[in-house]
Amino acid sequence: MATHKTKEYLLTDGQVVTCRQVAKEIKISESAARNRLNRTDDPKKVFAPYSVKNGGQERVHDRKKKAQPPLHCEDELLRLVLRTI
Repeated sequence: MATHKTKEYLLTDGQVVTCRQVAKEIKISESAARNRLNRTDDPKKVFAPYSVKNGGQERVHDRKKKAQPPLHCEDELLRLVLRTI
């Protein structure tokens, strides 16, 4: 089986990084890290934290499902009151 060649990026400070290393470091997706590395070779911009306000999202496996509050009709006391009316 053939091995995949992992592309390495040279930054201006001499670091050689891959998109997987960048993604793991700042907890973004690999495609987002690849996009940063293709745009610039400045380490400050590459390793800048993502901003949710600017459209950044956490990696899919880092997102947690948020528990939704129960509906009012699911409350036991409310059901009892509605039955009596």
